[in-house]
Amino acid sequence: MNSPSTAERQAFASSVARRQRAQLSWSLTGLAWIACAYGLGLWFQREQWATHYFPMTILWCVLPYLLASHWLYRGAGVPVNERIGLLIVTTGMPFLLTPLGFALLQQPYSRGAVLLVYILSLAWFGLGERRHRRLHVPRLACLDDSVPARLQSLVGASAVQRQSVELTPWTCKPGDPLPELGTLDGVVVDTSAAGSEARSELLSQLKLSHVRLYSVDALAEMLTGRKMLPSSENELWQLDGNPAYDVVKRIMDMAAVLITLPLTVPLSLLVATAVRLDSPGPALFSQERVGLNGRSFRLWKFRSMQHAPGPATASFARHQDPRVTRVGRFIRRSRLDELPQLWNVLIGDMSLIGPRPEQVQFVENFAARIHAYPYRHLVRPGLTGWAQVLQGYAGNQEETAVKLSYDLYYVTHYSMALDLLIAFKTVRIVVGGFGAR
Repeated sequence: MNSPSTAERQAFASSVARRQRAQLSWSLTGLAWIACAYGLGLWFQREQWATHYFPMTILWCVLPYLLASHWLYRGAGVPVNERIGLLIVTTGMPFLLTPLGFALLQQPYSRGAVLLVYILSLAWFGLGERRHRRLHVPRLACLDDSVPARLQSLVGASAVQRQSVELTPWTCKPGDPLPELGTLDGVVVDTSAAGSEARSELLSQLKLSHVRLYSVDALAEMLTGRKMLPSSENELWQLDGNPAYDVVKRIMDMAAVLITLPLTVPLSLLVATAVRLDSPGPALFSQERVGLNGRSFRLWKFRSMQHAPGPATASFARHQDPRVTRVGRFIRRSRLDELPQLWNVLIGDMSLIGPRPEQVQFVENFAARIHAYPYRHLVRPGLTGWAQVLQGYAGNQEETAVKLSYDLYYVTHYSMALDLLIAFKTVRIVVGGFGAR
């Protein structure tokens, strides 16, 4: 058999791999703009319009540019609707930390040069994202007639219409020679469709022709940022994890908590005082929650409801819950009630970002009804997470199933790029109060 051509290898690659390849080539090309900026800096220095620190700083800014490029490369699988937010935060964070790097090295630098390279980088990556969306609209053929209906049942008709993907019917009949496939980015297959010898032969031909095959579940995940739940308890689902990033994330969690102590401790004292003055009862509230690998731990929060002595039964918070106090309503909306959980982060029960920990009774009930539910405990629970920023609060079993699909997407794809995007969206949500009850 002849080796595949470059075009065939590209067709065989997934949409994520194609985006990563495009991101890599675009990032390397962008180095030319930094080289031009460096030349401009040397000219400014020669004309005595800038000091020698200006071109030197531009040269050093190659490092944050490459870091931003790496994070964008790693975040290639993020749904299209979230790409702009990812671009903003992954480009901004390295350049925001650049002055700190110069300070630690005790190296003089030019703030104007950092700002110049940041603006060039943001404009270049933004242009690349716009170009990729315009020139690379995935065109997928539906091998089975049931594909469109099943896709809509998973993500909704409006969600399919909003996505930049083109679905076309498969017109080749079994036994006919394959048509020209150069314009296709892949073929979507309904894995629940009835099998036949002709269908198996067609699938083999598509694989041998280096055409990428997608299941409906995989396409739905690519469009929505949700991992579709296994359809039966016997379906296997494996996770390799990210051990290197787990270590880095744990170090960053501890560092972030310790660095922000001068801010969070006085703020916590103010919140605790307000809670005590607003209604009788303790300032803190604790509850058993389920964390990493299914181990239970005691989670701490500032009390936001009327104090009720005795054991509390697990229940969903209701919209406009009358048990919520006046101060409690404010600290819930602003997420200040979560401040004591920084202690849980510090001692390792939680992370800053991850699936929200649930009550023990809820976990037992949901695990009995939703067989994939325990998989969310494969990573540390967090103060905020992918489900929180995209869905908000889950108030019943149906909403919990949707929330779980977001959590499993995070468990599968968690990385620095995705965590930065979640942190960025969390800040926006705290300002707007989305999902609070």
